[in-house]
Amino acid sequence: MAKKKVKKTAKKKKLVKAKKIVRGAKKKALKGKKRSGPATVYLSLGSNVGDREEYIEQAVFLLEKNPNIQVAKRSSNYETEAEGGADQPPFINAAVEIRTKLPPHKLLEICQEIETALGRERELEWGPRTIDIDILLYEGEIVSDDKLQIPHPLMHERLFVLKPLKEIAPRAIHPVLEKTIEALFEERKAEGGDKYDDELPGFKDIRSGGIDDYERW
Repeated sequence: MAKKKVKKTAKKKKLVKAKKIVRGAKKKALKGKKRSGPATVYLSLGSNVGDREEYIEQAVFLLEKNPNIQVAKRSSNYETEAEGGADQPPFINAAVEIRTKLPPHKLLEICQEIETALGRERELEWGPRTIDIDILLYEGEIVSDDKLQIPHPLMHERLFVLKPLKEIAPRAIHPVLEKTIEALFEERKAEGGDKYDDELPGFKDIRSGGIDDYERW
């Protein structure tokens, strides 16, 4: 029990530190920028309960069904060990690129509605979940408040986030650290080693203009 508490305390300290970094960068960011077209946004998807791959696919499907969201790309599925606590089954993780005119907080609401629709429960922090949808990057913007942190404050420390994201957006820039996703992945890989499985069964790419094989839903 003591080891679990130490791990959770360390994770929370990292999260607090990361949020401070994002807030500091936000103060330096220019305000009042206007965008004429849709924003390019990157999401992280994860599931370690039940039919994990099915939950990932249903989450992508529900994102695409929203008239304000266009799913442009998605990564392969990757199986990773759970880092949120002991005695959890491994996760299936993936990354998705979307285009949307929804502002960040409205997009967060949509993501949380999809999580709820797919049975996500929030009783245990870093606990098992049917689906987890995180906003990683939003068109280079920096958001920092009590409800939302963009870029995701721990994304640069998580291989299970960086690896699928690197597959679809290796040259995307982290607006706080000012490094590409590929560079962040290589740094983290050198620190901890790359131990995740590639290309588990599932869709590998979704292209603009339509999604195939969703009739089963």
